[in-house]
Amino acid sequence: MLKEVLGIRTGILEDLHSDHREVSSLLERILDVRSHSQRAEIFREMKAKLLAHSHAEAKVLYRKLERSKDEEVRKFAREGDVEHQLVEEQLEELSRSRSKESEQWTARLTVLQELVRHHIREEESRGFASARKEFDDDGLDKLGEQFRREKEKLL
Repeated sequence: MLKEVLGIRTGILEDLHSDHREVSSLLERILDVRSHSQRAEIFREMKAKLLAHSHAEAKVLYRKLERSKDEEVRKFAREGDVEHQLVEEQLEELSRSRSKESEQWTARLTVLQELVRHHIREEESRGFASARKEFDDDGLDKLGEQFRREKEKLL
């Protein structure tokens, strides 16, 4: 309880927060550069990390939260899955485009960035609170280990 009040993240919560910061930074970097080759390179890195994060999170955390007795916890997990689907759709559209320096591509990337920001805000408030409600520190640590292993398989 004290860790939650102080904002201290443990286990999977720390892993998720770290990934959120990294993906947000990569999105900023993509928008800061203008050349096609630089954008394409950073985009590939961001996409791989974001998809690995998303799939590992769904498998390790959301599946468990969906079985909660608490309706709000289940609702959060279902909404998170839908947000992941929207992010993946945007990533696919961005991947198909040949012109990574076009205004259309930049607009789509900006929408992706907004989706990711929204997801992070929701997850680091409602989601982290839900996880803390469902799991103690040891449980969060075990989930963190599972999350890291799953992500490594996907990367």
